[in-house]
Amino acid sequence: MTVTAIDRDGRRWALIAIDGELRARLVHGSATPAHLELSELINTFGPLVLSPTRRADTVGYAAFIDTVDLVASDPATASVESIDQVARFARSIVLPGRHAR
Repeated sequence: MTVTAIDRDGRRWALIAIDGELRARLVHGSATPAHLELSELINTFGPLVLSPTRRADTVGYAAFIDTVDLVASDPATASVESIDQVARFARSIVLPGRHAR
């Protein structure tokens, strides 16, 4: 998956990992150079706004988003499994080094 970033002047950059290093390639607009390390891009043309490449509902997250919404807005009607699923996800964010149980 490629992440797209937009710089302060509206140029669009593709952010790509190459050999463990983040690089940027210009995909819309003009700039010299058109290929940079991510840190160079930020220093030269930043700040950047990152844009998702796909909407969440097109990659299968719509059902999970609905579950989170249900648990957050009306927990009395949510199933134990739904609450557990949301809790595991929340733990994975708060404690990223530990495995959710």
